[in-house]
This record gives sequence, C-alpha cells and structure tokens, in this order.
Amino acid sequence: NTRWIFACKDYVRFRLTGEAFAERTDYSGCNLMNLHTGAYDGELLALFGLSQCADKLPPLRNSTDICGRITKEAAEKTGLSEGTPVAGGAFDIDACALGVGLTDPGRLCMIAGTWSINEYIATAPITDGSVLMNSLFCLPGYYLVEECSPTSAGNNEWFIKNLLPELRRECAKTDLDLYETMNHWVEEIPVHEFCPLYLPFLMGSNVHPNACGSFVGINHFHTRKHLLRSVYEGVAFSHRWHLEKLLQTRREPPVSIRLAGGAARSPVWTQMFADVMKLPVESIAAGETGALGCAVLGAAACGDYPDVKTAAQAMCHISRTAMPDRTRSVVYDRKYELYCKTIAALDGVWDSIQAYRDEFSGQG
Repeated sequence: NTRWIFACKDYVRFRLTGEAFAERTDYSGCNLMNLHTGAYDGELLALFGLSQCADKLPPLRNSTDICGRITKEAAEKTGLSEGTPVAGGAFDIDACALGVGLTDPGRLCMIAGTWSINEYIATAPITDGSVLMNSLFCLPGYYLVEECSPTSAGNNEWFIKNLLPELRRECAKTDLDLYETMNHWVEEIPVHEFCPLYLPFLMGSNVHPNACGSFVGINHFHTRKHLLRSVYEGVAFSHRWHLEKLLQTRREPPVSIRLAGGAARSPVWTQMFADVMKLPVESIAAGETGALGCAVLGAAACGDYPDVKTAAQAMCHISRTAMPDRTRSVVYDRKYELYCKTIAALDGVWDSIQAYRDEFSGQG
C-alpha cells in the first residue's frame, strides 16, 4: 500500500503542498543516486535489495526548485499563508555548511553538535575510499566531501547530566549561565596541565566498531574541572582526527574553518578548536546555522537574490574569529599525539569489552 518513500523533510513538504518530490542533496547522501548523473541508480537499488521500490521514489528536484505551494488545508493547520512557495531544501549537513557561508573550496566547515561533522566542497567527489562520504551540494556544480562520527559536543550534555547535576540546579536557581560557568571552569585549568585523555566515543566511533568512551590517566588530584577540560579537548581532538583525513585529499590547506553547532557558542571552545587545528576558526552570528542555510535557499528560490552564493554572502555574517596561538598549539600537538597513541593502544581491548557485554547482557 506504499505510494511514496520520503526523506523526513520531503515528507513535511509533501504534507504542506500535496506535491511529492525528493531533493537531491538528501537522497545523494542516502546512497540511492548516481553522483555523476544526479539520478536514481538502478544498480545501487539492486545492491541494497530495493529494486522493487524504484517506482516509490519521488521525482528528484534541486534545493532551490519550487516544489509546490502551501495548500489551504496546510495553511489552516499551520498558520502559514496559503500559496506560499516551498523550495526543495537541503540535507542537514548541506544546510549547516551553507548557513556558515561555505560557498568556495577554500574553507572547511565543522559542525560540533551530537556528531562531529567535518566537510568541504569540491568540484569533483573523492572516489578512492579515503573519506566517509560524498554527496551533492546545494550549490550547483559542487560536491560535499565529508568525514564524521558521533563524537562531538553531545559528550558535553552527557557530562552535564551525569557529573554536573548540582551545578545545573544551582545555575537554574541563581540565573547563572551553566555553559558560561563551564567555560570558566575550563579556563581555570592551564592548557599545559595534564588532564585525563578523553575518548569521546559514548555513541561509538569509526576508529573501531566497538570503541566506547573513556577517561585515561586520572589521578587523585583531578577534579571535575579537569575532567570537563578533558571533554572539551577530546572533542576537539576527534575533529582534528577527521580534519587530517580531509587534508590528505586536498592540494591546498584551507584558509579557515567555519564552525557551527554547540561548540561554536563557546568562545573558550572555539579558541581551543583554533589552537588544536592550527587554523583560524570563524563563528557565525546566527545561532541555528541549519535554519539559516534553509533561509538562504528560500531567498534564492524566491528570487530575492540571483543565486545561492549571492544569497549566502549577503545573509551569513561572521561574529568572531579565533586565531591559533602557536604556543598553545605546540602543547595541543603533544596532547593530540597522546590521544592517538591511546586510541591505538586500546585497539585490541574494544572487542573484549564487547564480548563481555554480550555474554552478560540481560543478567541481573
């Protein structure tokens, strides 16, 4: 009884407009399309055992194509104006990249949210298997080259929930800003002081299928402030691990990194990213860069700007730039070396941990 198979946003658009379309950046990230032709790929569908679903995949459209208008029913239920045009939209990682103004190959975008997303745009995909993913970008003629893992600022929320519940309650009572307080804690620990190495693998990692989160090197004098700095550093090191893989695919290093996600709201963390990556890190004024990226597409689709690049240049503004400090970068290089050595040393342990879990799971 299935008529259409949608990506999430395409289903929302379908409910708003009554028109069934799929959008290319999203579907190119699902491995259902040929990246060179921009069309569905019958061989890929067959490989995944989905050939029988081919007629259920909606017609493909581009990010700035008008894919319908708000229906009367949708207007009544949502408060949106009937007849409002609805554009194709974009894959979330495309929207964030566009929202930080990634419109040329000279810069990289890092999204430090639940996932560590690291990406740049190029006129050709990387097809040698050295990166995690390629997809079509919402800027015509470009591909999005991506490295990622679930190892970023989401670790911070776990730390707050499990190790800082009292601080969260105190901040709520006194109107103190929890995240600003955490930034102060991190600043209290000198950069050269050894904090436990933190592997931010709470939700897994692509360094090993069974890798899990770890603090390594805890001593009796370490406090929660040290552990918090460890989390900040471990997340930054995870992004650097992906960055180094991306740099191997480029002829020229990037001129800067545009940072989005939770870490971008922290000046302390942003500076740490600059020092760890040894590149300028630029933060965007908008708090929700994915939403801004969609607004850029909408503005271009409706003709407010002649094209996506012009719209992004007009609508995306840098709020601050963190420049790398050479002295701190040298220290972080040493720490990053320890981080990588720790990952390598634990490579033979992860399977044993998983085997133990499997053996005793469900036992009281």
